[in-house]
Amino acid sequence: MDMDRDDLAEAWRPSTPPTRLRELAALGPGPARIVAGRIGLQAGLAEEVAVRALAGGPDWFGVLRALAAHPATSPERLAELAAHPEESVRRVVAVHRATPKPAVKALARDESTAVRRALAGREKLPRKVAGALVADSSGEVRLALVRRVGARPEHLRALAADPDARVRRVVAALGHAGDADLTDPDPTVRRTAVRKRSAPELIPLLDALAQDPDTRVRELVAQQYRNHTPAVLARLASDAEPCVRAAAAANPFTPVRQLTELAQDPDLAVLVAVSRNTTAPPGTLARLVDTIMAASGDGGRKALGRQEDLQRLAYAALEHPATPPASLRALHAAGLWPYFHPGNAMDQPNWPADLLIEFGLTYSASTVSGAAEQTSFAAVDEARHTEPPEDVLAAMVRSPIHYLRRAVANRHTPPEALAAFVRDGAHAGDTGLLDDIAKNPATPVEILLAWAEAGERHYDMLKNPSLPEPVLAAIAASTDTSYAGEALWMLEVRALRAGTETPC
Repeated sequence: MDMDRDDLAEAWRPSTPPTRLRELAALGPGPARIVAGRIGLQAGLAEEVAVRALAGGPDWFGVLRALAAHPATSPERLAELAAHPEESVRRVVAVHRATPKPAVKALARDESTAVRRALAGREKLPRKVAGALVADSSGEVRLALVRRVGARPEHLRALAADPDARVRRVVAALGHAGDADLTDPDPTVRRTAVRKRSAPELIPLLDALAQDPDTRVRELVAQQYRNHTPAVLARLASDAEPCVRAAAAANPFTPVRQLTELAQDPDLAVLVAVSRNTTAPPGTLARLVDTIMAASGDGGRKALGRQEDLQRLAYAALEHPATPPASLRALHAAGLWPYFHPGNAMDQPNWPADLLIEFGLTYSASTVSGAAEQTSFAAVDEARHTEPPEDVLAAMVRSPIHYLRRAVANRHTPPEALAAFVRDGAHAGDTGLLDDIAKNPATPVEILLAWAEAGERHYDMLKNPSLPEPVLAAIAASTDTSYAGEALWMLEVRALRAGTETPC
């Protein structure tokens, strides 16, 4: 036993000389298999091992498989192995790059499905052999054929109506099924067809797909960026299945009327989708908050889900840049989100001015240090009782206290105060606050347009729910494809909702 292990170890060792390898290969199938699989095996030694293995019994089949996979094995020997009675040997020969064409043709008629399947997936497959395999009786073989990297278009088209749904699904994914995949009896093929096509390709087919009997197909049609047609989205928004309605609720092109109706949906997933839809307007968000408030009682929680789910929904509404001030005030008063952080609210544009002033003072009270900050804090705290809120916000923007200056994110802050902050060279490095200004609907258009044309702060600008169209157009025309694409569909949404443009 010790000698056997030593022999095997020696057969593996890279430094073992050819003469010793020849001796080891003669000891039995164990060492011989290792020798037959060695990188750099000499052709002469490979032939010697092959002769010995062919004369052996089933114990030597592993050696033959190793030889059938080895680059050093000659085409002549591969042709001989292609006719070997052992299926596993023929299967390995079928994928060897040096197997002669006559042997490849013979293997295409092999009685073993496993051999023909291996052949169908080989790297180089003669055109006529591939054509013969198109009509193979086994779905496994035809499936391997369509999955080949080099599968030919004519063979894929011939398999578009294959009786095996798995084959048709791959053909659909590769785009060679014409339109047959959209009416395929198997729903998985239709799903693949919808995923494969671009939005323009789907436009003429959307109405039929929106009525597909398969829920997942309808959900895919409703999903973001796949469907820009308001009438179809309106149909999907009233679908009986919550997942389809949720997909429509998440689609930025869903009409406002349907979004607002979905904001009252009894299913939590639909409401969450509405809360995350960046194109949901203030009226829709107000209706969503009404639904959240109505569900905050015990009966509502049971209908809508766990308290934790309701809290997450409330937080999403708090974070949405279009939630109107009155709704934010109601959510805050209800205390539905127990981990509410006033610092986070300072980032949002729509909070009522009096609450924002309170948040700023509360959040910064423990951080104030130095005479200048203490004087500023006291002045703002006193002014909120005597001065108009917009004047207090303007004073906060000029404050030396960083957390008070975050009032630059709020739409109630006077535009002239925002403009002065931007033009003050002392704030050039204050990236976070400048980003807050970029997403503030009150920021003067000339500032936003100058930034957009310079390629600055696109991401936060696109969070601005009231971003002027010239700014969106400038971003859409930029070389930054990620932001340009988002700006482009935002323009399309506005055009569709304004009725100035047909679906595209």
